[in-house]
Amino acid sequence: MHILTTLLLVGVSLGAAADSGEDDVNFWLQRMVNAVHSLNYDGTFIFLHNTQLESMQIIHTVDDNEERERLISLNGVAREVFRDGASVTCIAPDRKSVSVGNRLSGQGFRAIFSVDVGQLSDYYDFHLLGEERVAGRQTRVVAIIPQDAYRYGYRLYLDKEHAFPLKTDMLNLSGVPISQLMFTQLDVHNSSHEIDEISLEGKEDYRWIQQKPMRTISDKQFSGWSFEALPEGFDVTLHSKRRVGKSGDEIDHFVLSDGLASLSVYIEVDDNVGLRGGSTMGTINAYGTTISGHQITAVGEVPDKTVERIANSLRFSQE
Repeated sequence: MHILTTLLLVGVSLGAAADSGEDDVNFWLQRMVNAVHSLNYDGTFIFLHNTQLESMQIIHTVDDNEERERLISLNGVAREVFRDGASVTCIAPDRKSVSVGNRLSGQGFRAIFSVDVGQLSDYYDFHLLGEERVAGRQTRVVAIIPQDAYRYGYRLYLDKEHAFPLKTDMLNLSGVPISQLMFTQLDVHNSSHEIDEISLEGKEDYRWIQQKPMRTISDKQFSGWSFEALPEGFDVTLHSKRRVGKSGDEIDHFVLSDGLASLSVYIEVDDNVGLRGGSTMGTINAYGTTISGHQITAVGEVPDKTVERIANSLRFSQE
């Protein structure tokens, strides 16, 4: 038995068999996806990552099939994020900045809340583990176990009433939680309600940053660059190019994903000060190398061997 599977099974008390039909892991995950995106709710959760503990308030509402969501940091700097169907606005008082960009789905920790079992079944195994109590509610526990060492696993605790994910553990290759998100309070409402948009009062002197949209790529050849021998399931999903600094040099930015795990790859002119080898900060791994006179840096919430292999999979050919 896979070591991660074993650790997951002993980490959760196996509950009594549920009613017929509720023992289907696909049933629970589909209910979870629907709950996260279609329910009207507000609550408070804690997020433990990189040895930091954050407390956040979330307000989510759906009106005419459009999601609107506001996140407010409750400790430390009072950062706020507002999302709607088209855009994401972030206010960072510590940086005196307001960032506005297009909304992208399926990235970061939130990707787990849009999981597609059919798309991922070649790379992950899915199991129901039992029941546990979280935030005063009884939950069904679901394990998502990678089939190789190029991606992390997850353990989800789904509220039995709504299948809402009250707790989410990201697990390393040994089955140890490396990032945890847990609700301490959640209220689900029967109807949508207004969400106050972020107030810009007193922020007139903030620096405004308009994120440029990324274009979808359908070809594996990008400005002479191509990826070869990627880990199974990973592919390029986004690509952008931008100029930086006074030199006007261009940086290529690629996003690769297997549908759940994702990482970025940056390509720029080598200036001999870029990252060489691996680096780790909490759940984030990075790997830097040089290829054909360019600095290559791969970074993402994936195992260290994933960023190393993908960085070294790049090939350059003059067009």
